[in-house]
Amino acid sequence: MRLINTNDGQFEEFIGNDIPPYAILSHTWEDGEVTLADMRSGRYQMFRSKKGYKKIEMTCRMAKKDGYQYAWVDTCCIDKSSSAELTEAINSMYQWYQRSSVCYVFLSDLPPSRVAPLEVALARCRWFTRGWTLQELIAPQNVIFFDREWKDRGDKETLIDHLVSITGINKGILRHTQSLSSMSVAQKMSWAASRTTTRIEDTAYCLLGLFNVNMTLLYGEGTKAFRRLQEEIIKYTADFSIFAWKVPPETKTKMHPGARVYCGVLAESPLYFTGSKTLIKLPRDGDWRDFSMTNSGVKIQCQVLADPIPGKRAYSYVLPLNCSDIKRPIGIRLRKCGPDRFVRENPWEFVEYETIFWPNVPRVRYLLTELAEVEARVIPEPLTDMRHLIAQCRRHALQIDYPLEMDIYDAWPWSRCDDEDRAFFVTGDGPWDSGSMRFTVKVDVTLPDEKKKTAEFEVMFYALGWSSTDINHLQCSLLEYQEHSAALYATQTQIGAWDHNRYQLMEVLIHHKVPRKSAVIYKVKETDLFVLVSFTPVWIRNPHVCRNYFWKMEFTCKVYKEKDLPSGAVKHEQWKQDNWIKYPTWPLTTG
Repeated sequence: MRLINTNDGQFEEFIGNDIPPYAILSHTWEDGEVTLADMRSGRYQMFRSKKGYKKIEMTCRMAKKDGYQYAWVDTCCIDKSSSAELTEAINSMYQWYQRSSVCYVFLSDLPPSRVAPLEVALARCRWFTRGWTLQELIAPQNVIFFDREWKDRGDKETLIDHLVSITGINKGILRHTQSLSSMSVAQKMSWAASRTTTRIEDTAYCLLGLFNVNMTLLYGEGTKAFRRLQEEIIKYTADFSIFAWKVPPETKTKMHPGARVYCGVLAESPLYFTGSKTLIKLPRDGDWRDFSMTNSGVKIQCQVLADPIPGKRAYSYVLPLNCSDIKRPIGIRLRKCGPDRFVRENPWEFVEYETIFWPNVPRVRYLLTELAEVEARVIPEPLTDMRHLIAQCRRHALQIDYPLEMDIYDAWPWSRCDDEDRAFFVTGDGPWDSGSMRFTVKVDVTLPDEKKKTAEFEVMFYALGWSSTDINHLQCSLLEYQEHSAALYATQTQIGAWDHNRYQLMEVLIHHKVPRKSAVIYKVKETDLFVLVSFTPVWIRNPHVCRNYFWKMEFTCKVYKEKDLPSGAVKHEQWKQDNWIKYPTWPLTTG
């Protein structure tokens, strides 16, 4: 660390922890700042005539008066021509301000008290709008504010109410009675939302100390720097509030009603956290969840909530963010775009949720940071309707359409099953076109004495080979669960341990002697009535579900008397393993 000796104005360098007490300056840069190169040039008249020299001179004078032999000023104590030194300085800046004995804040646009009252003029100072000065306010314990005439106008404690009002930072943080780690990531980001920096990259670099992370400096990367900052935060902090941001509402006016917009889960700027000042972290039992950056996006172990879609027998996804505003917990809406992969939907809004949401079990998911699958920008400009985006990610699909008497109890593999479209999907190779669903069936029947009775049972459905355009390659089975419970339990236990393609699933089905049937006939107890559950494959086109034509399974559930049961309703067939070996590939239809 390079310090100025306040006695002779010479630079002295200190390494490690062997650093003497020092005063430090906080200010806003203006024209005529004095650099290290100026100071080393020996041309005293040149740099002493610069406007910025007085700040250095006054800092040293104040420090010496207060009993400090050393002072630090960012304009001249860093060799900015050395990228290595600049990187070290920016990564150490928060600690340097934190270790200082006193921080002098020079407000060049704060008039003296005789011109304007402090409570009015202080809030107008440019110092409160700059990115770098945020950490310079928070990090030091002892902060003294000076006006443009270098008159002492108060310290951090005497001005605490004004500082809270201007910055939105709570007293505990400013007084160092509350740790930064107790604040949510979203809250800390919100403190920087209205602040700016001269260089785009510094929007991220000026926040390193607040999040206790380090980064290499890559000037020229633009907004990618802020994304890298978020990625570094994720490496060390399992705080889901990092996703608690919203795109400025004025951008939504460009959208037509009903349009759907997707984006990555990371924000482009601290500005997106403007509305997150009140978001507090909710208590939880430790940071046991997997939360890290991968080449597939943010790897996260979590629950995803299922929110019923009005007017549809389907669900949308909500990620709870483990934080709350004044009212209730919040989350963000997600859209499944690949196997266990999600993008964010509707970046203008949070979702307030309660216990009525149906939770999935905690498991590993991936949240995409950008829409690489279709080479889309994170937030398109101009904003466009992106409802076809999800379909473009899917090469094949199998949609399930079932009546009111049926409901989905479980699906495998859930990673490739979309609750909104009620469809299995394949994003790549066709051999992953396999899936199973367990349904609960509840049918109300009328008895001869006109009393009502509810028949309840479960059925299991398997479908393999649905990526083919040829219905002969499609092999399905529908079974009454209780009748085949042992074989079905053994099958689901085995395939549930990891992902299986169609060939592996076929081997498991045959091994456990799971039959292939076309329908289920269930006898309603103590009656002469039967429930027939069956399905019909239909070849359809829906550009909102899949980019190609795909199979849709239409289930029906009807009640018959025994004499009225359709003959041959249940067909028994053998699983055909060689059916796909003869036809390893199938043509694709693009519609």
